[in-house]
Amino acid sequence: MAVAACAMFTACKDNEDALTSQRQRIVSYLTSSHVPQLIAEEDVENSLEPNPPFYELIDQQVYRYISTYYDAGRESRAVVGMGDEVELTYTAYIFTGSVPRTTSVYMTNDATVLAALVEEGLNAEYWSTDPMTVNLGTTSIIKGLELSLLGCREGDSVEAYMTFEAAYGSDQVGIVPVESSVLWVYTINKLVKN
Repeated sequence: MAVAACAMFTACKDNEDALTSQRQRIVSYLTSSHVPQLIAEEDVENSLEPNPPFYELIDQQVYRYISTYYDAGRESRAVVGMGDEVELTYTAYIFTGSVPRTTSVYMTNDATVLAALVEEGLNAEYWSTDPMTVNLGTTSIIKGLELSLLGCREGDSVEAYMTFEAAYGSDQVGIVPVESSVLWVYTINKLVKN
């Protein structure tokens, strides 16, 4: 019994260490290497810069940057909520803490990204450039994508950095290694309110 408890504690501690490391790596990237450099949402009101680019932390697992946040007319567009249907153009990366590269792409429906992957030798026979349609609360998607969509608006361009808990957990999915943080870069092309 003591051995089992110790093994469970060790696994929990390892998971917590991995999460802490991933959170630190994501924040470090967003606040130093990302272009533009971002600040945390809670620091926006103290910024001397008008309309500073910022990231939001959602559920301690998803770091969301909406590059179109300050666009004119954004406030008049519909807000994504649970039960709504959204149509996305996206690229998903294994996030390593540095600038995402095509070698880190594990899924995309973005024609430009797909063309670059084909140029690098990808056989794109089974890849599609059709928009991804998601019904929030019904379509089976990773938790981090769903969390990052909520509160966005039609037309938003979003970067969602996710810890492994918000992505695929402790499972290996395709080429995504176990306990990997991921990045989804997407545009909400269409929103149907339900």
